[in-house]
Amino acid sequence: MTPTRDAFFQHNRPVFVKVKDFQAAGRFWEQGERFHWEYLKIPAEKVQILFLQGMVHHNPELEEEVAKKVSIGDGLEALDIDELHVLVDNINAKVKVATKNPTDFIKKKCATSKIKDKQIGLIRSWRMTYGDLE
Repeated sequence: MTPTRDAFFQHNRPVFVKVKDFQAAGRFWEQGERFHWEYLKIPAEKVQILFLQGMVHHNPELEEEVAKKVSIGDGLEALDIDELHVLVDNINAKVKVATKNPTDFIKKKCATSKIKDKQIGLIRSWRMTYGDLE
């Protein structure tokens, strides 16, 4: 039997948790929840292993829902607040490398908020101003 295209991990398609009690990146994931490995900086090779083990999978129905939710195209609205904070931490790590002194870093770093919509706004605003540092 020849494997179908969906039998292979495709890094350009979203993956979703396939099993119950899945734990990765310091948290538990619900079955059917999108696994944002790109924002968590998990290497594609490790995700491919999870895919081959049947822990995560591609799901065309859930992909359609994700496509409907992403209105601007940056994918931020599909992330939860913890994933947004991981993204901000990654951004600020890049800013720290790119800046020459602590004062410059404080000026150019991306701010954080516990409110999801505000955090999305802060990230988008930062990207408009300092996006070249990302």
